[in-house]
Amino acid sequence: MSDRRAEGSEPPAKRRKVRKGTRSCWECKRRKIKCQFDAPDDAVCIGCKQRGTICRSQEYDDENAPEPGQKSDPPLARRLDRLEQMMERIVDKISVHRRGPSESGHIPTPAMTSIESSTPTLPTTAASQGPASRPATSAGPQLLPPLNQHYWVCNSLRSVVPPQAVVDAIISASPGALYAVSMCYSDAERCAGRAETTASLAVSPPMTAHALILAKRALQILICVQQLPPAYDWDALGPSAPITDTMSRLLNGATLVTSNDELMGYAEGIECLLLQASYQANCGNLRRAWITTRRALGLAQMMGLDKKHTAAFRSCDPSTSPARRTSPHVLWVKVVSWDRYLSLLLGLSLGSRGNEFGSEKASEEDTPIDRLEKAHSLISERISERNDKHQRDPSRHQSIYALTQDIDLELEAAASAMPPGWWDEPRLDPFASQVSMWDATAKVLFQIHHFTLVLLLHVPYMLRDLASPRYDYSKTTCVATARDLLSRFFSFRTHNVSAYSCRRVDYAGLIAAMTLCLSYLGRRRTETWVRSRLSDDSELIELTRRRMEHVARVNGDRLSKEAVGIIGQLAPIIQKATAALQGPTEAEAPPSPEAVAKDLQFNIPYLGSVNIKIPGSTTYSYTADWHGHRRHPSSATSALDRMALSPTQQQVSASLEAPQSSFSDIGFMQFAQYDNQLPFGTGPSLGAEPDFMAGADDWALQGVDAAYWSLFEGIM
Repeated sequence: MSDRRAEGSEPPAKRRKVRKGTRSCWECKRRKIKCQFDAPDDAVCIGCKQRGTICRSQEYDDENAPEPGQKSDPPLARRLDRLEQMMERIVDKISVHRRGPSESGHIPTPAMTSIESSTPTLPTTAASQGPASRPATSAGPQLLPPLNQHYWVCNSLRSVVPPQAVVDAIISASPGALYAVSMCYSDAERCAGRAETTASLAVSPPMTAHALILAKRALQILICVQQLPPAYDWDALGPSAPITDTMSRLLNGATLVTSNDELMGYAEGIECLLLQASYQANCGNLRRAWITTRRALGLAQMMGLDKKHTAAFRSCDPSTSPARRTSPHVLWVKVVSWDRYLSLLLGLSLGSRGNEFGSEKASEEDTPIDRLEKAHSLISERISERNDKHQRDPSRHQSIYALTQDIDLELEAAASAMPPGWWDEPRLDPFASQVSMWDATAKVLFQIHHFTLVLLLHVPYMLRDLASPRYDYSKTTCVATARDLLSRFFSFRTHNVSAYSCRRVDYAGLIAAMTLCLSYLGRRRTETWVRSRLSDDSELIELTRRRMEHVARVNGDRLSKEAVGIIGQLAPIIQKATAALQGPTEAEAPPSPEAVAKDLQFNIPYLGSVNIKIPGSTTYSYTADWHGHRRHPSSATSALDRMALSPTQQQVSASLEAPQSSFSDIGFMQFAQYDNQLPFGTGPSLGAEPDFMAGADDWALQGVDAAYWSLFEGIM
């Protein structure tokens, strides 16, 4: 208008007369939708908040209406209509769960996800920071509150979760469903009904849920998918994405949260990291699982869980009753137990010391399973400390062996504290209920973990001083424990052939099989008890090898495939031991040159080369030096061994020769240490070693073999 006054001097907007009870803005009227407000005194309706438009009551003139005589722009109108229709389809597709009438609070539209990062944030004013009001005299534009900066993460997580029907089918078919919901709870809490139920997995979190709640649910579903039987018919679930794509999307969506430190400052943050570490470990990515667990440990320490100062321990899920949340004490036990297990298995340093959770006061409400778990955590710490002391000063082997005996007494005390008959091998019934199968499976896993600790405790002394009976207790303990462990491994993997379910069983089975084979190196003929078990041990090793071969074939699992190869290489040790203990017969033909001595070589990434000499005759003399950390190759065999070593390793072997003492035995070991003195990026090993953070596809054993062989380093 020609006589329009300057801005700032115009009178207040003139009010229009509307019907009584009308409280609809022009934008909602134009779209023919109901105009709703979060609160009666809100100045901006929900629709305008979501659309980012100006909320102007119909009491005032519509400034956006075309002036009389103004021609509309049909192409522009059509484009706007198409844009609105597209946005509505996005909302219908993503927002499966609508906001209920009883809910309150600002809920941004999922459609804003794709444009949030490119939309400039409106400046924040005092009016938008405080409680909004709708004065009758105000007609100016209302500034919108800032959008949730992590809302696009929540939307991404909601979009990766499979349809509800698919989730229901996964939960009912997966043996990992109960594990996924109760992993962060103690056995006492689970028995008391405090843990989540598998039915909760079928309930989607509300639209207002924190990103951690969505990430936790995605990880729980991911673990359920991971532990589905290999023969599960995924295609029968309908036109959904392939199972590998589904798992990848769930993991990537959860990683958006777990990799964002700004979101992790809650109890659910620790739970998500433990769930992610469990998934990584079952995939065979132990080193990544170790790093994830160490992040959970650091987060728990920042919250004060190690010092029992839980003021910073809080939940981001207000809808869950505090009585059903995991306690800070239990969560700390879980984090420490995972860290110590992975550190011991990989030969890495521990992230925490002490046993503050193992006191009688802290264990008053514990079940026997809970007390055993805490004992295993403490014993893992002590074994790691024992290994560190031996590495720093191997000359103190007498006091270190005394420490080993003390730890062995603790293991026996922990085993004796369990109820009568608890150590009997459980029967895994595939037709049992889910809860019964969970109890039996948990029992097998605890037994296998206990036997693994016994082996890792005594293996360093299994081949030490073979001519003397001083360490016979460690030798017999290793043999008996390896048999018990392999028996449970075969039973478990016969029932559960999924390689990605309870992966720790496969590592334990490999360690036990290697230990049982190596135990026949250097057995004296006076040990007649070995003769009676030779055939049984040989059969047990073969059953283990075939079971691993079956798991590798069904799942395409590289770890099981490599374990089959290692066991196949070590199995001849028992065969040669059988011939040695039985003695030569008159009809026996003279051994061929190839049978007189056979060299087994294991190239261990980032450790070195291990050579095992297996003689083919019943009498075989060799020389050995037990000085220091390494076994010095004898002059009679060094040339043969060096043929299989790299030039750098040949230099190491040549520099280790020293005066040697000799005695008779069945076989012996030699160790050529990894040369870490060369400049970075040089040497013959460049490109031969896997990437230090490689996954299971590129580095199946992940350093478990290096940690195992290093236990023998003091006698090689």
